[in-house]
Amino acid sequence: MHLRHLFSPRLRGSLLLGSLLVASSFSTLAAEDMLRKAVGKGAYEMAWSQQENALWLATSQSRKLDKGGVVYRLDPVTLEITQAIHNDLKPFGATINAATQTLWFGNTINSATMALTTVL
Repeated sequence: MHLRHLFSPRLRGSLLLGSLLVASSFSTLAAEDMLRKAVGKGAYEMAWSQQENALWLATSQSRKLDKGGVVYRLDPVTLEITQAIHNDLKPFGATINAATQTLWFGNTINSATMALTTVL
């Protein structure tokens, strides 16, 4: 087979059509499985705790009305709030130390970091 056959208009059209069909089936599947739920205001970053089976969400709330922020613990399946931790600083970045189960949040407005020990 010569390379010129690989670049024929008919083959290119077939490949394009096949690619579009496969891509559209994946996007349809992903859209059906996606769960969305409004949680607080100013959601910035999440940290996943496999050990606790919990999703932690850092929210800064309103810039003008709220002094601090809220860290939410969510059920990863339903996205229901299982715990809310209010604090004086607005958390933005989030990560978790899996060994110690300590949550770390960056407070960029205050040039600070915050550590929370998770409760099982």
